[in-house]
Amino acid sequence: MSMPSATPMTILPNRGTAKVKSVLSGDTVVLLGRAAGEGRKAPEVTFTFERVTAPRMASKANDNVDDPGAFSSREWLRNLCVGKTVTFETRKQGATAGDRVYGLLFVPDPSDKSNTWNLSVESVRRGFCTPKVLGGDVEDISNDDGGDSVEDYEKALQAAYKEAQASRAGVHAEKPLVRKIMNAGDEFEAMTLVEKSKRLCTNGSVTCVIEYVFDGSRFRCIVTDPELESAGLLYGSFTLILAGVAFSPGG
Repeated sequence: MSMPSATPMTILPNRGTAKVKSVLSGDTVVLLGRAAGEGRKAPEVTFTFERVTAPRMASKANDNVDDPGAFSSREWLRNLCVGKTVTFETRKQGATAGDRVYGLLFVPDPSDKSNTWNLSVESVRRGFCTPKVLGGDVEDISNDDGGDSVEDYEKALQAAYKEAQASRAGVHAEKPLVRKIMNAGDEFEAMTLVEKSKRLCTNGSVTCVIEYVFDGSRFRCIVTDPELESAGLLYGSFTLILAGVAFSPGG
């Protein structure tokens, strides 16, 4: 006796809005949903751009070295949408997508709010992502929900890719940025950062990017201050603990 096939799990509706909690790379964000009730944790969804790919960020898996252009790609997307509400369209989720959702994200054009940016296309246009399929014919397959056809989307990606190549933008530049992450305690001492920042940085302040929030008082930070490049501390990674603050997990 054959068993009925399980219905694929739906993580997000076909269309909707959500707030961007964080940006993991140039093609992947974490969307924050609404909590089911007071005191309940808001659901989080890992959302990846459909049919494009961004350079891989530095991690232990690649010896803490970025693929060329990875940091610039992530930072463009982070500065554009983190903490903001975006519109999403889902293209693939559930059994065929694992624990993430693939689709499209849209935001208002920063220079003309009456227009809308498809972030996948705009990231390719700036050389921060590349299409997974380069050139060739694209099969005309339309979404069941009446959205833009895959063919139209692919054509937009290919046109944006040609623009990026022509202007040598992002990953198409002669020498895209490649970071080498250094971890405090392994490759430099945290106190060295403190001492160098007092001597080299304007007003003793260090420009950083918060990579991860552990809780309300602890943060993983990456040094992005060019004034510390001469000291060899640019892209140093360290944990920042807020002085005089204690975080209560119970709220």
